[in-house]
Amino acid sequence: LKAGANGEPGHSLRIFSAKFVKDEENLLITGGWDKTIKIWDVRSGDVVRNICGPFVCGDSIDMHDGYILQDHTLNPVATTLEFSTGKFCEEIAFQTPAEKQAGNPACQVYTTQFLKTTGDLIVAGGAVANEAKIFDGGNYFQPAATITDLSRAVYSSDFNNAGDMLALGGGDGVVRCFNIVGDMIEYKIKNSKNLNLNWSGFWGFGVLG
Repeated sequence: LKAGANGEPGHSLRIFSAKFVKDEENLLITGGWDKTIKIWDVRSGDVVRNICGPFVCGDSIDMHDGYILQDHTLNPVATTLEFSTGKFCEEIAFQTPAEKQAGNPACQVYTTQFLKTTGDLIVAGGAVANEAKIFDGGNYFQPAATITDLSRAVYSSDFNNAGDMLALGGGDGVVRCFNIVGDMIEYKIKNSKNLNLNWSGFWGFGVLG
């Protein structure tokens, strides 16, 4: 896909994320280093909308119920945008005020995903702080769970279609899988003694490097 007859330019730098729109099979959302999110019509190859601002450095674009979710790697936040207009809706701060006051390192966010069933949970993870957090939409997307003390960054995340499992992929070569049971998460993985969770209940596989 490149610039189309409508004059809208294609991407000028690396593209890190691409997501088809669930209910509009001919529309594709992309983002990358050129600080734009682009919505394409794959039938014509044209860019039909540009959203300027987001600096996307990971596979972090998702969409649910008319809202686009994406990371903003230069700032420790994720944002939601209205798909139909591209307007900014909400900023989700990765760090809590207490974490900032304590001088904890800010996370560079590389991955974000909606809970597929309801969109009521968001997972985000990244580098520097080497952690992932789950944010609760029922509580204004405040952090509800934190997975910390990882040896490497979190680069990939996804909820399963049923909404009862979460997977994280990290720079340590480990895939960590979580069972979500009600408002609890269960996690078990070999050599996981350094993981710090404030939800409980899941499984994982891989070897910590």
